[in-house]
Amino acid sequence: MRLSQTLKQKPTVSPQLVLANELLQFSSLELEQAIAQELAENPALELRQVQRCPACGARLVDGSCADCDELRAEIEDVWREPPDVYNDEIGPIGSHAAAASRDDPVARLPASITLADHLLQQARLCLPAEDVAVARHLIGSLDDRGFLSRDVEDLASDVGVERERVGAVLAVIQSLEPVGVAARDARECLLIQLAELDYDGDERLVAERLIRRQWDRLGRSSLANLGQAVDASVDDVRAALRFIRDNCHPYPAHVHWGRPRRASPEGNPVCPEPDIIIRERENEGYEIEFPKAGRYRLRLSDSYRHALDDLSQDKSSTESGGWERWEELRGRARLFVRSIEQRWQTLHDLTRCLIDFQSDFLIRGKRYLRPLTRAQVAESMGVHESTVSRAVAGKFVELPQGEIVPLETFFDSAAPIKCLIADLVDHEEAPLSDRAIAKRLNEHGYDVARRTVAKYRNILNILPASLRKRDRELGTSQ
Repeated sequence: MRLSQTLKQKPTVSPQLVLANELLQFSSLELEQAIAQELAENPALELRQVQRCPACGARLVDGSCADCDELRAEIEDVWREPPDVYNDEIGPIGSHAAAASRDDPVARLPASITLADHLLQQARLCLPAEDVAVARHLIGSLDDRGFLSRDVEDLASDVGVERERVGAVLAVIQSLEPVGVAARDARECLLIQLAELDYDGDERLVAERLIRRQWDRLGRSSLANLGQAVDASVDDVRAALRFIRDNCHPYPAHVHWGRPRRASPEGNPVCPEPDIIIRERENEGYEIEFPKAGRYRLRLSDSYRHALDDLSQDKSSTESGGWERWEELRGRARLFVRSIEQRWQTLHDLTRCLIDFQSDFLIRGKRYLRPLTRAQVAESMGVHESTVSRAVAGKFVELPQGEIVPLETFFDSAAPIKCLIADLVDHEEAPLSDRAIAKRLNEHGYDVARRTVAKYRNILNILPASLRKRDRELGTSQ
């Protein structure tokens, strides 16, 4: 036995590595919260304030933006009216009030109103005061399609009233605009809408019989079979289906507050703010910009450093351990600043690697995405695969064309297949089945199963072949 010394490299998990990985996987909102919390808890850390224009994002000089001031001056020169022109309601057209209204884009935005607010406003006009609370509870039980998601018995038990009273209030709500809201399903919704229509033609009568008797077969059976089931001709069935399409909507909440196969239609969709911007240079290549990096210019506080120097010279503070606590906060601030800087550097290296791998995608679109895995990117960057996964999660990138997409799009190897499926459906002479689409994809070099085609077709919101065929039989083109 003997003792010997050897020199070798061994990876260790340092506090900075742990904190850097934690910050790397944060979304923009989570990063802002983490920085705000650290600033509130650590007096050794401070944020260098860089004032930027809220309209264009440029740095402000003496509180004003030169670019926006120049643009505003050009607009005012174009729209300035002679000083003797007056408006009876607001005074001079060129007055300060009118100018302020023009300069404030928020003042010109329409007020947003939710489906629940819209229904409550109508319910207050149609119901007695004692039933408004019941109506509010019913409206609060609607799902994102506008359907009633709970049983009337349970709702009556919640508000402590009779079931008949809740049913009467429900009938009133179902007649409000949009008609058919608070129905239990799409079938009941369409029947309510047909009943509310002021039209007694044969199309409405046949449409009602189809929905009542042949609801489950409506999208699968041929027009001839449907006609035999409801004692109507093929032309009558075709006219009835057109009547349903033109006058009814199976999801009442989607009429003005959203669209099918989307998330909750409440509220307006918000365009995500990009974490990374890829710009095309004038000569060649791309440049990478991090618009949010300029907001988080962190540094050690000068006043804290001076106070720490004074404290280190105080023998009583040194003996009591107060100086060590202050020094620990300074070390924590340095660690946080280095971790933030490492986050931006990792994102920069990742974006540069993705640009090199997917240059065709940036130039020609999603159809030219190459198969790419996180493991390949990690090997190219010289980091662990989990680091790439953390960096990609929850991040958005603005492409040179101005489109904002998730950073995960660079790894979407199925995007070319989805684009090809959409093109095949757009140019099909007759509706192609999923099996036929899979065969066409195989001819283009993509070995895709029928179930995979169905999955991608649903993601693209493309109807099955039978429904696309029915759509053509009705003489429509979606």
